[in-house]
Amino acid sequence: MPSDVQHLLPYAPFIIALQPRHLGYRFSSLALVAAVALASETIQASDAQTPGDTLLLFSEDIAAQLDWRPLPLLTEQQRDHRCRQCNGAFIDPLKGQTPTVPGSTDIEVNADTSNATGGRLLLTGNVSVIQGNRSIKADSVAFDRDQQFTEASGNVTYREPGVALQGDHLTFDSERQHATVTGAHFALHEPQLSGAARQLEREASGEITIDDGAVTFCAPEDPQWYIQTGTLKIDPEEGMATATNATLRWAGVPVFYVPWMTFPVDDRRKTGLLFPSIGSDTRGGLDVTVPIYLNLAPNYDATYSPRYIGERGLLHQARGRWLNPYAGAWDINGQFIDDDDKYSEDFPEGDQDRWAIDVKHRGSFGQNWRTTINYNKVSDPEYVRDLDNSTLSSQRQTALLQLGQVDYLGEDWQVSLQAQQFQSLADDITNTYKKLPQLTARWRGDANLAGIQPIALLQYSDFDTDANRVKGQRIYGEAGVTYPVNWRWGFLRTTAKYRSVSYDLENLQTLPTQADNKPDAKSGVFSVDGGLLFERATTLGGKGMVQTLEPRIFYLYSQFDEQSGQPDFDSAELTFSYQQLFRDTRFSGHDRLDDANQVSIGVTTRLFADSDGRERLNASIGQIFYFRDREVRLKTRDRALDESLSATAVEFNWFPSDAWAIRSSLLYDTEDTEFDAASAQVSYRPNSGQIFNVGYTLREPPPSQSKRPVTEQANFSAYYPIGDNWGAFAAVEYSLEGNEFVEDMVGFEYDNCCWKMRLLYMRYLDTAGSFAPDFSDPSLERENAVQFQFVLKGMGGFGSRVENLMRDMIRGFDPSATRF
Repeated sequence: MPSDVQHLLPYAPFIIALQPRHLGYRFSSLALVAAVALASETIQASDAQTPGDTLLLFSEDIAAQLDWRPLPLLTEQQRDHRCRQCNGAFIDPLKGQTPTVPGSTDIEVNADTSNATGGRLLLTGNVSVIQGNRSIKADSVAFDRDQQFTEASGNVTYREPGVALQGDHLTFDSERQHATVTGAHFALHEPQLSGAARQLEREASGEITIDDGAVTFCAPEDPQWYIQTGTLKIDPEEGMATATNATLRWAGVPVFYVPWMTFPVDDRRKTGLLFPSIGSDTRGGLDVTVPIYLNLAPNYDATYSPRYIGERGLLHQARGRWLNPYAGAWDINGQFIDDDDKYSEDFPEGDQDRWAIDVKHRGSFGQNWRTTINYNKVSDPEYVRDLDNSTLSSQRQTALLQLGQVDYLGEDWQVSLQAQQFQSLADDITNTYKKLPQLTARWRGDANLAGIQPIALLQYSDFDTDANRVKGQRIYGEAGVTYPVNWRWGFLRTTAKYRSVSYDLENLQTLPTQADNKPDAKSGVFSVDGGLLFERATTLGGKGMVQTLEPRIFYLYSQFDEQSGQPDFDSAELTFSYQQLFRDTRFSGHDRLDDANQVSIGVTTRLFADSDGRERLNASIGQIFYFRDREVRLKTRDRALDESLSATAVEFNWFPSDAWAIRSSLLYDTEDTEFDAASAQVSYRPNSGQIFNVGYTLREPPPSQSKRPVTEQANFSAYYPIGDNWGAFAAVEYSLEGNEFVEDMVGFEYDNCCWKMRLLYMRYLDTAGSFAPDFSDPSLERENAVQFQFVLKGMGGFGSRVENLMRDMIRGFDPSATRF
């Protein structure tokens, strides 16, 4: 401390008068002012400017005192996307530091002159009071030790990490711990929030009162929008604020007004209106949703979202969430529309009251017990296509899962009890079996004898159906041993096990052939799986790499047993791929015990960059050599598979840089000299925020679904920023076999310092409950939709469906990603 102000020591307790640590990021949540959320209120504010309006317009000098730096003064590293949009930014000179705790360090005082009279001290001329990284600067500061009162006047500036405050006059009553700042301007660096107030008061409790205040996330010198309040009281302890005469102003014109409101000032939830969602499509016309959020308790809440659909009526939507240490996490959604007008025109004989329910639950009880519920049900198969239009992925659903499960994870055994069924939404999916219930016990212990490990699995399933089909109980079991050996340069795993499946069936008259009501099958399985690992140093594009060569061979033998009298409850033929070369079954489920005598040979090579160890390339090729026909088929009428060779499976993935990604796979039938399947996807994502995707897919249906058509499609999607403010985006899915666009979307966005908007137009084919579009169907319809999104920076906005659709259709799109 300078020697000429040593006499200030008695006044030290009053020097650091204002300590607005709570003013910081709690105050930043003023951006969440719910005046916008209360858009339905009548605007009552006057168009005339109030004194608070002119107060918000920072002068260059005030903005500079609050660390606003114009774009030309910023370094290249500081000139991010938002900085360029706003032509500047608040730059915190104390970034990364933790605010100093009062009393933890010495106080440094500097002034041009000082005058002490009795119990009063007056400092004038470039006064600064500094404690650690907290500081007050003013033209003059007066301390009254007897009255325990501090007063600072003229260009008063307070600073701490993340916060800068400037005002005309500051007073502080040390006895009451009450501070007042008049003519205040402030900035919060991290959220880029700034504001002004005629008067700001802070009580000892930390409660803050702002009179005639305004806040914005725009550039401070000329904000396009801001929130203005008559009086704003912030209680940091409760995390709540109360505002009177709150108005959202756009270019100085009042847009939304509410005379009284409360809202949260941190991340704690608060009851109130949320931003609406607005759109339009050919399935319902104008579509507006206005959610109402109810914060009922810290561990449970609810949302009611009335949704008006022009051609259908009012859809009631409700959601409840509950978190309990004993009952787990619950998320329940329900929807109901009374007398759907459009549905009554299309299906006059059906029930016009439509509904949907979605229940999700996950629970954990101690170290061993887990519970899961995923239950979805709708009133009719068309409900999802008509009313769940927030994403295209929901439109593509062919069935709804209804699942309940309890798991026990012991040291040696994992036991699961499951009830499962599906509600079909597609006309060509008829497997409606229910598992009521399914009980599974699987050995998971680490016991072994000289490295030999046991295998044990037992499963009981009760299959039921509402259709006129065979049903009954199934018991599946497998037991055996496996001997795994691992070295640094390879591995070898030898497995021997015995499988069995038995049934107790009902309603056998529905089967195409005469069958036993208690069929069974048994099969022994023996396999040897081995691989080697070779490494060498190499280069790719002039960059140092480590290349691996990983040959692998897998021999599989499974006994044949006649299974023509067995039903198909939950099994399907697995899609063939490179990974299928090394599986010990070609079926999912346990209704078929496949027969096999085959050897699979494959090789994989990988390239890892020396610089960071990341995998830059991998390529695999392999094939199965069959030593006998495969007689076990999913359907009894299907012929045996007599090929001596499988299709050649190839996978190739290359990541030449952080911006480029190339992924591909194919299946080539060497006997028929044609491709069974192929896919390729090229993605380009430079740091400028651009996204380009080009892809191709060819898929033949599995043998068990041979009636389904071959699917051959090309796709393209892109997101392209144009300068710092504009952007365009598009996506196309084109059917090569139908010469038709299956889905296409185009849109644009405008994004500036203060707000963002997106407009999206989309078309897609209505598959009418089918797995894939039937291009020969003359009634095949094309649906259209328009979605709009508007966001005030820092506050949120409406139109979240736009982002959901963009995520669905543009691979790699992330609405939270930052442009560089």
